[in-house]
Amino acid sequence: MKQATRPRARAAEGLGIAEIHSHTLASDGMVSAVELVRAAAAIGLQVICITDHDTISGLGAAMEAGAELGVDVVRGEEVTASFPPGIHIVGLFLDRQVRMHMSVEDTVDAIHDAGGLAVIAHPFMPTWFASMTPGKARALLESRRVDGIELRHTAPVLPRTWGLLDTFYAEHRERLGAALGAGDSHFGEHDLGRVLTVFPGKTASDLRLAIENRTTSPLSGAVSPSPPPLRMRLAQQYRSMVWLGGERRAGRVGGGAGPSGGSVTPG
Repeated sequence: MKQATRPRARAAEGLGIAEIHSHTLASDGMVSAVELVRAAAAIGLQVICITDHDTISGLGAAMEAGAELGVDVVRGEEVTASFPPGIHIVGLFLDRQVRMHMSVEDTVDAIHDAGGLAVIAHPFMPTWFASMTPGKARALLESRRVDGIELRHTAPVLPRTWGLLDTFYAEHRERLGAALGAGDSHFGEHDLGRVLTVFPGKTASDLRLAIENRTTSPLSGAVSPSPPPLRMRLAQQYRSMVWLGGERRAGRVGGGAGPSGGSVTPG
């Protein structure tokens, strides 16, 4: 029996499509980096940014797979700032790992010091942790510029959020950088493609230039993947809520460079 072809994301001629925020088994994702690259190729993406929580794992095999399949792999990290509230900042195109639990301002500085681009992750969620509120975003922008904001994302939000976020972006565009779409994939083929970023060009270098020039745009609903089975969802929740915390406490996750460029391993 012939296997059904997976739906593919499509953009106008001359444009590429990227997932800028995704996870693997190096943190709380449920697929390997190679499996993630294969899932990206299957739905027609040109670039996949692997942004595990507070760690950068070896991506050599994933990059080799991407070279064979026509998918560029970007080394990134979703960095947890200091608690409370543990706001998440995504670093893209990093030369080295960035240390967790610094202030948001120092986290942005460290990402830039590591050669990367700093992106505000899943803003305006109705939670006290992980997501940046409008007030905190205004405070950050008083002293720092970021390179992008996830203007559309897959995290749960209240009904009025998208309008509020669009207004906030219009008011602060010069300091917020590029408008991005992020799927925050944790399940590979089961959730990749829900929200993506469109950019001029096809390569990772083109994506970086587009973010720097603010010529990106979010793309929602291009692909509607089959959701993960319940057992996989429950396993991912355990991995996120229990296993990853243990890895942080053990010092296997969370070390890296701070604003001064020095390497730090948490105790």
